[in-house]
Amino acid sequence: MRSDWAAREEETLGRLMRAVWRAGRWLDRPGSRTTAAEILARREHLNLPAEVIDRALSGRLTISSRGDARRVEGFVEFHAGAASFPWRSQAAWIARRLAKRAGQDPQAATARARGVFRTDLYRRLLAGTGAEMPGASEKLEGTIEADTPAASESGRLVLRRDRFFDGRVFDLSVPD
Repeated sequence: MRSDWAAREEETLGRLMRAVWRAGRWLDRPGSRTTAAEILARREHLNLPAEVIDRALSGRLTISSRGDARRVEGFVEFHAGAASFPWRSQAAWIARRLAKRAGQDPQAATARARGVFRTDLYRRLLAGTGAEMPGASEKLEGTIEADTPAASESGRLVLRRDRFFDGRVFDLSVPD
């Protein structure tokens, strides 16, 4: 949302952010993704077969026209491992990729994007909910190969695998 609206409507913003966080927590519960798939499958939403959406949400992917399947644990993550935390490094990665494809200045896009992922608002407005609050607001993207403990307010944060399909690492300090 726009920053002027967020500043003017901070109470509403907080309610919205907490609702999204709770929805992610609900989606992590066994059976919830199937229910979510059934809701999303409705004509007024995606109008797709529920089983197709359920397979995507649960990481059961069909990878060929012959029906070959692969299970990808954690393919879509909504809650665990601070999945909804607005990592500024993710904002930078997204911005750099989009800017390069659109022929724009990657540095300028990166600076703008890092200002949009508001870790300060997330930390303040989700305080007291039980949301994992990482000790940092940025990290190297694509380096985690297995569940890894990370510094956090609770001391219980475990970051999930975040390897990119091509194995690259995004380090904002290294030009690509």
